[in-house]
Amino acid sequence: MVLDHIAFHTEEDFPSDLSAEHAATHMGYYWSWAVRRALVNDAWFDAEAADMDALMRGESGARFVLTHMAGGLEDTDFNKEGRLFVLFYYDDDDEGYGRFMEDYVNTLNTPALPSFYHVADTPENQALLDGVFDGALMQWRSSMVAGKKE
Repeated sequence: MVLDHIAFHTEEDFPSDLSAEHAATHMGYYWSWAVRRALVNDAWFDAEAADMDALMRGESGARFVLTHMAGGLEDTDFNKEGRLFVLFYYDDDDEGYGRFMEDYVNTLNTPALPSFYHVADTPENQALLDGVFDGALMQWRSSMVAGKKE
């Protein structure tokens, strides 16, 4: 199942002054975080070892998504826990991006930018999002444990 793809973003209202790479920035931040938190399918480490190592060192996740993932994230890109979390975090009845998008927009204050897609792909932004994504993951894990006790 496709969770997110640049085509979902470039088909309408995408800023003409930006390259399509900017449509992958938000996915790249999430993917890079998921790689460093061991939430991804191990097959990625076998198939793209050098570039996965680069992600572990802080290279751009957007570049990886565009180069190796055909511009999108699929549920099979993640391991069991990663898949369960991403399905929870991206869940939304309307757009399909759920709390992930809310956290992304609020953390990086995208309404203050010319568009959502004008977010800079920087280590500083990755660090900000890492903390937010970590918090969401911890809260989700706690809710899963609490749900099992009931």
